[in-house]
Amino acid sequence: MKSRLLTSVQQGRPVVGISHVIQDESVTETLRDVALDFLFIDFQHIAITIETLQRTLIALQPTELSVLVRPPSNDTVAIGQILDAGADGVIVPMVNTADDAIRAVAAVRYPPEGNRSWGPRRAQRIHGGPEQYARHANDNVVVIIQVETEEAVKNLDDILAVPGLSGVMVGPADLAISMGHLHDRTNPRVRDTMQSVMDRCRQRGVPFGYFAASAEDGAYWIERGGLIVTCSSDTAFVAQGVTQISDQLAAARAR
Repeated sequence: MKSRLLTSVQQGRPVVGISHVIQDESVTETLRDVALDFLFIDFQHIAITIETLQRTLIALQPTELSVLVRPPSNDTVAIGQILDAGADGVIVPMVNTADDAIRAVAAVRYPPEGNRSWGPRRAQRIHGGPEQYARHANDNVVVIIQVETEEAVKNLDDILAVPGLSGVMVGPADLAISMGHLHDRTNPRVRDTMQSVMDRCRQRGVPFGYFAASAEDGAYWIERGGLIVTCSSDTAFVAQGVTQISDQLAAARAR
């Protein structure tokens, strides 16, 4: 059960994913063989249940894609349910202190390294059985924390000192809002702050990640050393595709 995603970032190879928002098994199946490293599923901001997540994960099999899920909050029970359903890891939102980071890491690991409760019903079935899963889960479950407030930036050195983090991702929208730029999220001060977060992550050897709005935005951070990039979403791609067709046929429609 060696995590391909963890292996890649530990070797300094960037990984790229998209946000899988359209929770329909037929859409999930079309994504099963795309040339990406992971799919990102968001419990924090979209209407989804644990049953929906499990159906999504089943529809992805077989696949080499990792699935990273953002729980609604840094909650031990919610994180355990997500992993028990078969997700490869979590991206934990609003981690503002070292204690928050310690709680996130503990939630994905079984004792004595953490406090995850045993019950990986589906996870053990797809990872070689209970003994195999118990032996390797602590080393292979991905736990990425989000730095997305001024408080988190202030406490970043202490956060980065927490053992067991698979990576840190900047939430650019919430960070901009936290810095007083609700209507100016591309403010240079925000960009400089994100750059400082990446620099400090690289100094500590912690993979840096970013939620990109576009391929160009994602490439910007990869070229500067970012290793984990989530780029746009399936809903955005649908809208872009329809708009492109409409634009291409605009002249014919106007006749």
